[in-house]
Amino acid sequence: MKKKIIVGSIIIFLFVIGGMITIMRQPDPQQLVILGLENLNKANSFSYALTQQQTVDGKARLLTRITGYKSGENIQIQGQLAGSKVEMIKVGDVLYNKDPFSKAWVKFSDVSVAQKVFLVELNPLASLQLKEIGEVMLKGEKELNSKKCWVCTLKPSVQNQMMETLWTGFEYTLYITRSTKTVTQVEVRAQNKETGEPMTLILEFKDIGRKISIQPPETAE
Repeated sequence: MKKKIIVGSIIIFLFVIGGMITIMRQPDPQQLVILGLENLNKANSFSYALTQQQTVDGKARLLTRITGYKSGENIQIQGQLAGSKVEMIKVGDVLYNKDPFSKAWVKFSDVSVAQKVFLVELNPLASLQLKEIGEVMLKGEKELNSKKCWVCTLKPSVQNQMMETLWTGFEYTLYITRSTKTVTQVEVRAQNKETGEPMTLILEFKDIGRKISIQPPETAE
């Protein structure tokens, strides 16, 4: 009887110690989010995928699905935007847009207007500009693309004027790799200010820090 009590006590003790070690190993959620965003913003290059859905009259509609590449200030994207094909290359202050019908590349020397219209598409980090992070909750771990990630949720106030104008009630879920402490995926949920219907934006980042070459098209009008 005494032996069983001793064995049981040892097992309970080991569970308690194991739980304490797990708690001690967990990072501070707010500092983890700050570091994860800083590391992503400091990255000179990466590839990304962006998907945005919006509910309209109770039906989910795909607004945007693009893949893109960033190298320094240069950006290249292709995919679908509001049901139309889009392909753009930004090199320095010059933007090249491929006409979906003629397939010809059109050159624009003033990129500022396009950057305002295609803010998130040409600058995926724009949706991660936050005024205040707010309370951060650590929701555990998940494996993405064979990488172990911390999962954090927060309800921040955003600094993106276009997003502020259209949406409210932002809820972010960040996936931060354990090995590099860098944000690798972002899920944003919000509600339309006029209709109250939901919007979902998913950003996935890969090839962070790898060399990516982005060149202007060979022919452009």
